[in-house]
Amino acid sequence: MNIFETQRLSVRHLEPTDADSMFAIFSLPEVTKWMDDGTTLSYELCEKWIEISQKNYETKGFGASAVIEKSTGDFIGCSGIVYGKERKEPEIIYAFLPSAWGKGFASELVPAMLNYGFTKCGLTYILATIAEPNKASAHVVEKSGMKLVDKELEQDGSITLVYRIER
Repeated sequence: MNIFETQRLSVRHLEPTDADSMFAIFSLPEVTKWMDDGTTLSYELCEKWIEISQKNYETKGFGASAVIEKSTGDFIGCSGIVYGKERKEPEIIYAFLPSAWGKGFASELVPAMLNYGFTKCGLTYILATIAEPNKASAHVVEKSGMKLVDKELEQDGSITLVYRIER
């Protein structure tokens, strides 16, 4: 199901047939180095992520979604609003294939996903958690109106920046 479109992107619910595309993204160390513990995801974990997202659509009204480049029809990323395993607050997530980096897709997607969270999902605020060295993502969320509200020290000594935006 298509949930929204931007000028160049279409965002839709994940489907079981998206497992290959998810694995193509999340099996790459350069993509996952900023996620959780930085490890890549197995094909089975990508399938499980899709299953969980489908349940979340039914129970919460939102979850991770496929990002499709409209001009090509290609699955170029994953984005959504989720409740992380360590955090009980709504959080925006996004990741793209490296071939889609540097084209402004994240800057186009994030404001639209935040708007979707507020207008269609009824959320009153949304967080973003970003590894401190990931300057590109920090710039994207700041440009989208999110404000830095905390810096969390992780067990490994790294810093996670916590951004927040309210409706």
